[in-house]
Amino acid sequence: MIRTFHIKKTASFISVPMKTTGFMSPLFEYMDEAAVILEPDGSIRGFNRAFTKEFGWTSEDLGDSILSFIPHERTDEFEMVRARLLAGEHLVKYFTVRLNKSGERIPVTISAFPVYDGDGELSATCALFISQESSAATQSLIRLQERIIKDRDQLIVDIMENMDLGIAQYDFILNRFIYLSPAIRGLFEVELNEIYVDSLAFQKYIHADDRAKMADVLCNPDSTGEMEFRVVVPGKELKWLRTKSVPIRDNDGRVVRLIGFTEDVTRQKFSEQMNLKWEKLGMVGHLAAGIAHEVRNPLTAVKGFIQLIDETGSADAYKDIVVEQLDRIGEIVDELLMLSDPHQEDEMRLADLTNVLSDLIILLKAEARVHNCTIRFNIPEGPLPAICKSDEIKHVIINLVKNSYEAMPGGGTVYLSAWDSGEGPIIEVRDEGIGIPEDRLPLLGEPFYSNKEKGTSMGLMKSFKILERHGGSIEFESEVGKGTTARIRLPLDSETSIS
Repeated sequence: MIRTFHIKKTASFISVPMKTTGFMSPLFEYMDEAAVILEPDGSIRGFNRAFTKEFGWTSEDLGDSILSFIPHERTDEFEMVRARLLAGEHLVKYFTVRLNKSGERIPVTISAFPVYDGDGELSATCALFISQESSAATQSLIRLQERIIKDRDQLIVDIMENMDLGIAQYDFILNRFIYLSPAIRGLFEVELNEIYVDSLAFQKYIHADDRAKMADVLCNPDSTGEMEFRVVVPGKELKWLRTKSVPIRDNDGRVVRLIGFTEDVTRQKFSEQMNLKWEKLGMVGHLAAGIAHEVRNPLTAVKGFIQLIDETGSADAYKDIVVEQLDRIGEIVDELLMLSDPHQEDEMRLADLTNVLSDLIILLKAEARVHNCTIRFNIPEGPLPAICKSDEIKHVIINLVKNSYEAMPGGGTVYLSAWDSGEGPIIEVRDEGIGIPEDRLPLLGEPFYSNKEKGTSMGLMKSFKILERHGGSIEFESEVGKGTTARIRLPLDSETSIS
């Protein structure tokens, strides 16, 4: 509620040393503008703190006369203002100068307006002073702030216009891109004007298998993820890009814009592929020791039975045993060839995880003997379908089981299980090893972090990457001194079935 009232001649206004009385006193006293209340005869009724701060005068300095404040040649200004107010003007504004306590002439703009008593007679004059020096300083500060903002904006533009990271902003209200950084042209090999005209023009050279998902990442308001995709330009080498999208929401929570950040990850992808090949070759070499143990046993048996044939001259009694042992060697060699085959499936296909795990039994048992460990399997008798790359899933399982063996230097048992959780297949590797401290669990899979003394973490990092491509995950539970459980989760595909 706002109250209005008349200022009467009997009202008591404050100066700095005066007592504050009347309803208007606090407002007058603490307002930001320097203000003076003058009697009709020109004597001072009061002035506020801002006046003292601006000009330095106190009530002891001025008393009830304003003459010390007004230059000698300007003393007639009050009569001019008083006459105009008596003539009915409600505001008289003029530029002049006033003296501060040090005698310096201060250019000011004065706004004078009348104060009437209850009978409508001029009771006082109120004058507000705005120092032109303060105003100039304020304007200078505003210009400085504007220049800082402009320079900052230009700095942001310079960074965005000259960085290798491509930045694109899509507006869902306008249904088009409203900003594309220059790097977008080099990354997508498409002119920016083409994309501004047709939002889907950025797909011009994107691999056909990646287009639908790429459009979803950049143009779908519900998209909050990132993806890697291929750009294939005739006459140029294949390029891998990675785009991450960030939604911008309005006050109602609706996504109104989407900002996409795109970078070239071709070198990184090539490095990952090379690391995977070297890691796989290294794993084959390591498993070869276990295979040698596994092959030596049937070879020893075959050699012994051949010697018995030479001694007895009869092969019938030992033929079946020799064939059985040779078949066992053949199975081991087949498994080794399967693992070392550099060919990888380009597309994910329907696979039976029961068969995938069964294919690894001989290899994992052989590796267990090398580490003085045992491994127990709990694999479903029926099909366990999943859309996956079988070789890559085998790679992840072997890596996790190998880590479990190495976590039990004194020997122990590893449990490999698989089942359908109802939300998708789960493969679990559990050991009785030394365990992992709780604070280190979140670091598993990060580059160059390993829980092993001489480890590089490349195996786990690659396993995480494989599961990420499959839309799955790896979870770890561990207790120091009791062991670790690694749990692979693959997404549910309700349409998959294996007859």
